[in-house]
Amino acid sequence: MQRTNKFKYPSINGLRAISIVLVLIYHLNMKNHILSGVLDLKWLQPFLYFVKDGHLGVNVFFVISGFLITSLLLQEEAYSGKISIKYFYTRRMLRIVPAYYFLLLVYFSLQLFHVIHISNASWITSITYTKYFNWKLDWLTAHTWSLSVEEQFYLFWPIVFCCGTNFRKYVTFGLLLIVPIIRVYISINPIDWINEWTIFTRIDAIATGCLFAFYKDTIIEKFKQYWTPIFYFSTCSLFFLRYFPLLAQKIGLEFLFIPLGKTHGTLANFLIAIIMMYSIFGPQKIWFRFLNLKAVNYIGILSYSIYLWQQLFINSSGFWMTSFPQNIVFIFLAAWFSYSFIEKPFLKIKETIAEKRKKF
Repeated sequence: MQRTNKFKYPSINGLRAISIVLVLIYHLNMKNHILSGVLDLKWLQPFLYFVKDGHLGVNVFFVISGFLITSLLLQEEAYSGKISIKYFYTRRMLRIVPAYYFLLLVYFSLQLFHVIHISNASWITSITYTKYFNWKLDWLTAHTWSLSVEEQFYLFWPIVFCCGTNFRKYVTFGLLLIVPIIRVYISINPIDWINEWTIFTRIDAIATGCLFAFYKDTIIEKFKQYWTPIFYFSTCSLFFLRYFPLLAQKIGLEFLFIPLGKTHGTLANFLIAIIMMYSIFGPQKIWFRFLNLKAVNYIGILSYSIYLWQQLFINSSGFWMTSFPQNIVFIFLAAWFSYSFIEKPFLKIKETIAEKRKKF
């Protein structure tokens, strides 16, 4: 018997493209000040603050990741009655590790020639996917905090998944509840190693994606008659979410946004997930067509490699290739090379393994 892969979802790469653009603009503005002066234009500020929200961009990646990984696990379980933890880890390793360790190899080579310097502590946390514990130590590897969060989540997620339908849902809801509690606690009792870059305050984004995968069919059924108004409401809410705490402050309700967070908090994660569901399963109108344009789709395909290589070319080193706008060209060239010669060959191995497992 042969099964088919149902999870080549449309629009996903388009959403990834938007995510990576938000992250790039955030870092370009931080190091190259590309929005300097423009932010003084008050009528443009709401839009500019949105497009340079790198944390929002990362959470879009997290929500998508949780949704896709859980969907694949559900598919495997539906056809075989169980999941293979070994196959799960093999799949994750082939997807994430080669391109990432290739980047670290390049960093190591550059350090040997004294072009860059990365501290020993930073090397250790980069290699072991624990970067969020010391992400401030250096710029070149700071962005890998998000990979640390994601990979640590996926260390235990398949084990949780194997414990049964109810248990996996209880854990998901538990994560969605405990993160707001942690936010409240650290707002009262700050802890140096728990901040907005750690798994303790960002794991709810991945869990939100998992939750929407569990209830995908129910959500589609409930939303299908109201897709358009739900999409517009969610998009507008996400756009203006950063201003809600200011409005709440005027009526003494700002405390509500301590557990919920702002544009990378629990409320934002649910809005992102709703937009994701509309993008995949909603009407195929202008938004859908935009996300699935060839150029947008291709940026989404390169998004992982773009994310990895951005820090090398967005910095204050003084090198010509790290200055805007030419650094954008070098980021995309490095990402293209990484995808074509590192990611793609290992993805083919991953697909070969998947094809063999489809037949039983």
